[in-house]
Amino acid sequence: MLWRHLCLVRAWSAAGLLTLTCSIFGAAASAEPDDSAPQAEPVTQTVNVLEAKNAGDLALELRGQGQDRVRMVLRNTSPKRLNVVLPAGLVAASRVGQLQSMGLGMPTNEPGAFGAFRAAPLDTGFRSIPVADQGRSNSNTVTVPAGQTVEVAIPAVCLNFGLPTPTPRDRFELMDVDHYSQDPRVRKALRSLATLGTSQGVAQAAMWRVCNDVPFEYMAAQKSKVLNVHEIALAARFVEAVDASGTSDQVDPAYLTEARILIDLQGEGALAREADRLATAMDGLRLMGLPVSVVHARSNEPPTAAAPAILVKVLLTGTTVDETRGRVFLDRAVVGGEWVTLGKTTFSEGSAAHVLDATSLLKALDHAIATAFVTVKPSRRGTGSTTLKIDNHLPFTLANVVLKAGGSSGQPKVDLKGLGVGPARSALAPIQAPGGSVDHVELNGL
Repeated sequence: MLWRHLCLVRAWSAAGLLTLTCSIFGAAASAEPDDSAPQAEPVTQTVNVLEAKNAGDLALELRGQGQDRVRMVLRNTSPKRLNVVLPAGLVAASRVGQLQSMGLGMPTNEPGAFGAFRAAPLDTGFRSIPVADQGRSNSNTVTVPAGQTVEVAIPAVCLNFGLPTPTPRDRFELMDVDHYSQDPRVRKALRSLATLGTSQGVAQAAMWRVCNDVPFEYMAAQKSKVLNVHEIALAARFVEAVDASGTSDQVDPAYLTEARILIDLQGEGALAREADRLATAMDGLRLMGLPVSVVHARSNEPPTAAAPAILVKVLLTGTTVDETRGRVFLDRAVVGGEWVTLGKTTFSEGSAAHVLDATSLLKALDHAIATAFVTVKPSRRGTGSTTLKIDNHLPFTLANVVLKAGGSSGQPKVDLKGLGVGPARSALAPIQAPGGSVDHVELNGL
């Protein structure tokens, strides 16, 4: 992804421009095993990475791997199999004051993604993320067998704007963000990003703002491939949520999702009455994972929404006994309160308009918008698998993408969780099928 050139950002200094340079297996027994004897199951223990390190059960080594990754080597020095939990809010702290420290995401994130893509309950802190979920790109646990070593690359963001980027020669010390910073905004921001999940660009822009007070206007003015306007807008919205959450140690996910999807539903001719009925029932339901706010945008006054937001204008154009058809027009909110055209598409739903319900209509819109604004094409083909290139043309990060394997309606669906494709970005995803097409996408507002 283009995000991998993050270290090319330039920062202003008093004198001008400052360049950001931002295993081992145990020996086998000498005697032949007795097949009749029962084999003892290895003892498995789930441990916090820092607690296991302090107890002497785990040896850690962290080294730089560029501007968006940290390489972590975990060596199990205990006689037990360890499920090592990496909680949200870890920092790879530089041992040298003039080098970047790095805020860590989750070890199984896809390239370009950051965080676990979990909506943490409001009555718990970020330190107690469940470890049972072993799904794709959504686990914060690394399993290390007894006496063995495991190496993982962990997504990371720079926490010191303008300092040199770490290299494999540079070593870090792992610590909780509470020990790294006394600033509650820094603690809350890193834990929230690592828990809720977003794209690498959004996380980096947010942490530069919170940690180093870099203006979003300055980031946008660079007009480089490092950050785009959509990522900066999402980061600005996130920082607003950090500041609006008061003394809480986490960001309320609802603040990031409310008023993100606005729908104006109209109908031609006799369909106007059905459109009014459906609009009333639709308010508060979800489209692409975000709650819907019903508006009437076709008057002289456009709706008001803080960027980023999407205005979905739906026009019911025809109906038969087994189908309702319509057109869809998408606008996106930009900073300053203006709306600009995002694109258009069409949809059909297999019910007559008078029996069509709001949930079914939203499902049809889900599919129509996803297939029009998230494109998929094969990048590489292998034996029994295909690597797909996924392009995101929506102004939000794709949290999850659901594909139809093989591309036809009768094929099974493949759920790509925690994909984290940023707005106006691309990602590669392998599937065990000769191809695939988009069924629907899920957004988390970040």
